[in-house]
Amino acid sequence: MVERQAELSVEMRPFISLELARPFIVRFCVVVSVYELVILGLFLMLKSLFNSAFFFLLIVVIMAVGAFLIYRNSPMLHVPLAVNINHPFMSDAELGHAVVMVRFSDRTWGDIGEGRVRLAEDELVGGSLLLRDDDTYAPLGHFSERQPSHPALKRHVTLINQAIALRDAVNGEEDTIEQARQREKMDTGLLERSWFEDEDAIEIESDGLLGMLRRD
Repeated sequence: MVERQAELSVEMRPFISLELARPFIVRFCVVVSVYELVILGLFLMLKSLFNSAFFFLLIVVIMAVGAFLIYRNSPMLHVPLAVNINHPFMSDAELGHAVVMVRFSDRTWGDIGEGRVRLAEDELVGGSLLLRDDDTYAPLGHFSERQPSHPALKRHVTLINQAIALRDAVNGEEDTIEQARQREKMDTGLLERSWFEDEDAIEIESDGLLGMLRRD
């Protein structure tokens, strides 16, 4: 297990606040706007048939609940990842030691340390455990109430591992991407090689980024 803290320190930034997350925020706003316009249009068409305060209140509730459900089912708005100002997610400039932190199921944050991570089923309390993706498979903590096979969790872990790979490149630590790829071939394909799977707003290959960061 890793040490936890309830809040992020001032130098840490959650993924949703990064420039990388902007396309997903824009997409969410567009989808919600279209949804709200459709509901509003239906209200205007049916207003003459149901001209009452109750009908208006019902429309408002439908719009609010719909927007909440869209937000809840937008996994890239809930990535449990934070990086510090020295991480390449924040800037291309190498300013110092890069740090990656992960939010666990109890809403606390922890620095996951060296090495990449993977998911496993928690047979005691259910849901998913976050493990070190090495020979030890040491548990880091309970990660989510969802099962490891859930598509949102796969996207989150893929992004976390990309953040770890870039962190290690900046910090001059050993790159274990090739070892991880060999493990993937023997496993069930838990990790995907693109950042966001079917998310087409941003797609950056880790090898390209690492190559840019390495210096001879």
